Amino acid sequence: MKLGIALTIVLLAAAPALAQQSRSTKSEIYIGPVFTDGKNYSFNGGSSARTDTGYGLNIGYAYNMDAHVQFGGDLVWSDQDYRATVRPGDGSAARNINGTLESGTVRFFGTYHFSAKRFTPFVTGGLGWTYVDTNIPSGLPENVCWYYPWYGGYCSTYVPTASTTKFSYNAGLGLRLDQGSGIFRFLVNSQWMDLGSGYSSANVIQYRLDVGTKF
Repeated sequence: MKLGIALTIVLLAAAPALAQQSRSTKSEIYIGPVFTDGKNYSFNGGSSARTDTGYGLNIGYAYNMDAHVQFGGDLVWSDQDYRATVRPGDGSAARNINGTLESGTVRFFGTYHFSAKRFTPFVTGGLGWTYVDTNIPSGLPENVCWYYPWYGGYCSTYVPTASTTKFSYNAGLGLRLDQGSGIFRFLVNSQWMDLGSGYSSANVIQYRLDVGTKF
């Protein structure tokens, strides 16, 4: 009886320490939706654009150095519908354009968890590259051909569109819950990207809900 009581006391005393180390030296993978706030943009020359709320997907991998510090990488895809007013440089009448803005980001990040417990707030920051395709035609249609494995040759018409790849960086904060090997995380993230001389640096606010597992 005394041995059982002593063992129970030891286990209760050790439980917080075990819980605190549940992330330490473990890898994790996760996936979740990304929601991007709509925003107004004004460019040199009088052109402007308005994006609607965007929807996308985030896939990531991270390694926990200990219960607090984590490093990893994300792959993010997102689409946003937009309405733009384009003012030609020759002074002719402005044109209205509707389209879909497609973007993809490769990001490397570091995260700090404020608590070693299962439920903790955290801050994160990273840098990478973002590809943006406006889906606005930038040239005449072209005939292109390629070969699929086990299928053979295929030819189709391709229309080049205005696109760019820019350096981007982010900072965010959120809440994390570890439940066994499961991971549940909510994150509010601000991402900046240099759009060039027409706008300089711009940021968008993104909301993420990640679900994953540790191993």
